Amino acid sequence: MAKKSEKKSISQSANKFSGAEISTFGGKTLSVYKIFVLFAFCVLVLMSPYYRGLYFDYELGAFQAAMAAIFILFAIYLYLSKEGFLVNSKLELVLLLFMVAYIIPYFFAANRRLALVEFFKYAFYFAVFYVASRISKGKAEKLTILNALFLSTVGVAFFGYQAAVKLIPETARPLGMAMNGLWVGNMINSTLQYHNTAGTVLAFGFIISLMLAIYSENKLLKSFYFAFSSFIFTAFFFTYSRGSYITLLLALLVFFLLLPREKRISLIFNIAIVGAFVIAFLNKVGANLNEHGKIKLWLVLLFQMLLVFALTYAFGFVERKLYGLSNNFYIAAAGAAIILAIIGFAIALKTHLIPSDMVAKIKSIAMFWKERNFVERMVFYKDGLKIFLRSPVFGYGGGAWVSLYFMYQSYLYFTTQSHNYFLQVLLDTGIVGFCILLIFLWFLFSTSLKAWAKKEQKENIIIAGLVAAAVQLYSHSALDFDFSLASVQVLLFAALGVLVSTSSQILQKHKQEKVIYTGKKTNFVPALLAIFYLFVIVISLNFRLGNYYANIGQQALQMGNLSAAYSFLSKAVTYDPLSSNALSDYAVVLYRIGDQNKDANLIAKADGYFKQAIVNDRFNAKIRFKYAIYLLAHGAIDSGLSQIEQGIKLQPLQPANYELKADAYAKVGDYYLGKGDKEKAKKYFEVVLKIPEEMEKVKAEREKMPKVVQQDSNSHKFGVTDKVKQIVAVVQKKLEELKK
Repeated sequence: MAKKSEKKSISQSANKFSGAEISTFGGKTLSVYKIFVLFAFCVLVLMSPYYRGLYFDYELGAFQAAMAAIFILFAIYLYLSKEGFLVNSKLELVLLLFMVAYIIPYFFAANRRLALVEFFKYAFYFAVFYVASRISKGKAEKLTILNALFLSTVGVAFFGYQAAVKLIPETARPLGMAMNGLWVGNMINSTLQYHNTAGTVLAFGFIISLMLAIYSENKLLKSFYFAFSSFIFTAFFFTYSRGSYITLLLALLVFFLLLPREKRISLIFNIAIVGAFVIAFLNKVGANLNEHGKIKLWLVLLFQMLLVFALTYAFGFVERKLYGLSNNFYIAAAGAAIILAIIGFAIALKTHLIPSDMVAKIKSIAMFWKERNFVERMVFYKDGLKIFLRSPVFGYGGGAWVSLYFMYQSYLYFTTQSHNYFLQVLLDTGIVGFCILLIFLWFLFSTSLKAWAKKEQKENIIIAGLVAAAVQLYSHSALDFDFSLASVQVLLFAALGVLVSTSSQILQKHKQEKVIYTGKKTNFVPALLAIFYLFVIVISLNFRLGNYYANIGQQALQMGNLSAAYSFLSKAVTYDPLSSNALSDYAVVLYRIGDQNKDANLIAKADGYFKQAIVNDRFNAKIRFKYAIYLLAHGAIDSGLSQIEQGIKLQPLQPANYELKADAYAKVGDYYLGKGDKEKAKKYFEVVLKIPEEMEKVKAEREKMPKVVQQDSNSHKFGVTDKVKQIVAVVQKKLEELKK
């Protein structure tokens, strides 16, 4: 009877929340409107990983604009309902502060456009979080969002399999989705186009599927989720993401510890069934991940899923009988399951059930500190801290790493990401933004645990699953650049929204809503947000158009079609005036057309666009070299050479830069020699002769290459190049002739 009354109480509480949403504006009309908003939101969340993980501006801009529109539609719904359009959750306010931390460095940012793009990304995540947390007051809404997350990761696995067996041509573009790079090096990258990110997303999906299975009371539905968890889990293994292998174990431990006592035994036995069949079929699946496995792969996966479905369904009939057993039995069962899992894994290794290359990957984890990937990432982190110390309070704005790492790197390497989310935040927003992030995480997890401590059986399954899923994504983000793919944070913040909604309902039921909500109501913040998201729509679409025209314009410029390049790049800089690449390319087009037509106006105009590009992206060496070529070609010799020197300071370990310097100084020397000014020619020639010495000095002072990298013949070792030697030899002869 106590349990029945407890369930009734929870049900009444839920009804109160849903009842608060009905207004005098016509209950049915508002309900239909809400369903439409929820559907649009879930479609956006579900589809986000399929567009290259929203890593690139072109896809990201469209999704940002769509989410801004959904936010405004939802704000209208809240305004019309009795709930009201409020921003009074502590987590919402902290997340808004985090957005502010990203816009503060804009005026002194390393790259203004990247700073603004990152700010808009967090505006995107805030909108996802806000809508997910406010719209999921009822059980149906929660399950709709959670199933969208589940289906999204099923799709990630599906596309990975399809690409492996060549059922998806790389040139295909279904619904505008790029299908290239989904299967590379015998690894599943899927639509995220990076195997480590695919690994953590599939691990996230695996946890979500387990949570939905354990939450479900319907035996058929429960087994359905477990069957698809095996589908996701198998794909997870074929990402070969060692970091995800480790972080998933941590996340599953968190899930186990937070589950209600009775559900822990369910997790142990069901995950044993899923894991056993996944491992048993790994070799068969691996053998068919090629163009010859178009049919057989799907038969193997289907057979595996049917076995998991049957066994978990059968276990469902005895599961409830285990709930009344003693704690000693639970401990013994957990210990036995762990021992059996270890024995089973050992047998799988000995009987070659696991593919040999996967075994090698797993074994390499034991000696991770000797692996090149680990050593390199330690170097990235050390170099990142050098950048942080240059602007520790507010950082350099979004894109700090990619804008500055050449300047501080310990040896020549190429990576646009720091491979650590927390380091990235530190570089982008300084200690201010980093502290706000820590406060957000503290509020998030402490609030969730306070709600969990109230022992609400069903709700605690959701809390356990979503906390574990968040642990998976956050812990792996400390090892890689997953969060640079916006779709990963879209999945995360949609899950966090449901987590916060569930936690807040429990705390409100227990009269502890002050843990979640502030006492003050700020009426101006919602109004400002609605206006702001209209602005986001306009800017995001403008940036998207600018990106489109810039890409076509750059292609035309490379092909030498100046009239087409002018047409497209002029539009690019109109729609996206912060893009340094578009500005500098447009400047190149202007001065080349100006040179052809002897138009001094266009030549002078080019100078202004180059300067603006440098203001927007002040640490970009390539733009300075482009500007230097322009200046040298138009008689501004000292200014041109100064830009080359500045570029070398920004990229001191790039040998090609010294080739450019040697060539430039040699040509200036030739220019003065042609004019009969031997002294000036000698001055510039002598600079050329000193370049090898300069490079050796830079190598001695700056290059600190780890041994494991040195041993790789493909590593980028810094040194005097053949081209520099050739230029020096030619200049040496000219100087000798001058002395005669």
